[in-house]
Amino acid sequence: MRFADPGVSLYALAESAIQVVCPACQDRAEVVPWLDGQPRSPYSIRWPRRLVCRACGHVRGRPGEAQHVISCWGGPVDPYFRQPLWLRADCCGNRTLWAFNERHLDILESYVGARLRERGERPGMTMVARLPGWLKSAKHRSEILRVIGRLRASLSP
Repeated sequence: MRFADPGVSLYALAESAIQVVCPACQDRAEVVPWLDGQPRSPYSIRWPRRLVCRACGHVRGRPGEAQHVISCWGGPVDPYFRQPLWLRADCCGNRTLWAFNERHLDILESYVGARLRERGERPGMTMVARLPGWLKSAKHRSEILRVIGRLRASLSP
């Protein structure tokens, strides 16, 4: 199996809904862009966001311009509200495997499952290029793929 780096950043993955744990009911909620008729900034990190839970109706908003100052990227919490990600699990010892959404899971699964991994046009600048060494290691492949399968199953209604 072959993998070619799609050149996607975490910021690009966050342009879609981010799956999080609802702070009110602990069910699955989403952090979504909420432009509400406003013009889009070319930088998605500055878009207003809204946390929405379909299970309990909890809603929380965040204005766009303030977000980039307090955002938190690169861990098992969403970068805007700092809620735990829905798609996170212990893996390979004391490590945490996490993903923002199904597209993020798809990329991780394709990367980990591939025997041949090709770098993209912007080496070092993509989400894949910045993955931790334990996730890139072939010796962890089967465990990581098993955990990704469990995370994917948690997305089913």
